[in-house]
Amino acid sequence: MAETKRDLYEVLGVSKTAGAEDLKKAYRKLARKYHPDVNRNDPSAERRFKEVQEAYDILTDNKKRQAYDQFGHAGVSSSAAAEAAAAAAASGRRQGGFRYATQTPGGATVDFGEVDLHDIFESFVGNRRNRGSRNPYASGGFAEAPEAPATADITHEVMLSFEAAIKGTTLDLRLDTVNRAHSETIAVKIPPGVHEGSKVRVRGRGQPAMGGRSRGDLIISIHVDAHPYFVRVGQDIILDVPISAGEAASGTTIRVPTIDGPLEMRVPAGIVGGMKLRLKGRGVPARSGPPGDQLCRIIIQLPEELTDAEKQQLQQMDQGHHFNPRAKTAWKL
Repeated sequence: MAETKRDLYEVLGVSKTAGAEDLKKAYRKLARKYHPDVNRNDPSAERRFKEVQEAYDILTDNKKRQAYDQFGHAGVSSSAAAEAAAAAAASGRRQGGFRYATQTPGGATVDFGEVDLHDIFESFVGNRRNRGSRNPYASGGFAEAPEAPATADITHEVMLSFEAAIKGTTLDLRLDTVNRAHSETIAVKIPPGVHEGSKVRVRGRGQPAMGGRSRGDLIISIHVDAHPYFVRVGQDIILDVPISAGEAASGTTIRVPTIDGPLEMRVPAGIVGGMKLRLKGRGVPARSGPPGDQLCRIIIQLPEELTDAEKQQLQQMDQGHHFNPRAKTAWKL
């Protein structure tokens, strides 16, 4: 007995008046739930995932949705085959296809010839698991399907460590077809110096497009995790460096961290809090030109517990030098 196809709106759990945002929200929820990567060895989940994908593809295409609303599944079967035939003809593929014929709602038989649907229904998703990712799909290996099939681009969000964003890295991403009949692993090189919101485009690694258009691109959207003590400002890296009052008065040499490892830095005598000491070339690499610098911002600290006698000594020192640390400020009160 032939299996009866479910109503597409029922598949997504939305009303027949659902708008684009409602469809997208429902699709994302169900795609996460039934994606094969999180339901391994579960054929029923894989069937549901394909069903959800088909429903979303049809209901987000205005022409297909109108045909479905008027004629049901019969209204979209012929249009899908027509697009398949057009794509097959444009690509020149004939091997591995099949002959597709159907009837229109009016009863006329339409023969679309030999069709290879590989270029129509192949929709790649990223499968790299990224700990702490801000994208709800990245941790589950799911890359969001593009909203505009004409572009055929796929966007995949990744979280990089601070160091990986500064120095560059290589990501291994697996691209799968929706039915997992084909997969490939590609190495994506992330260049040094990327920042929050950077985009890395991999040409020709998106999904096949309709109407004979070229295959789309895979777009890697970069997020960068915060560092416990480095802060990036443009091409420079800022580091707060605490020193004691004695070190500030007499000068000293201390070891400080850099993105490339520890380095000795000379602190001149008489330095004041808030001053920045520059470590040339220890910042973020530039695409062209010299790298940025590391700026070490001096923070003068006193011991947490001072005796009354020690506090009095400090006050006497201020009085002896007629010292007012706010005398040279721009603001006068």
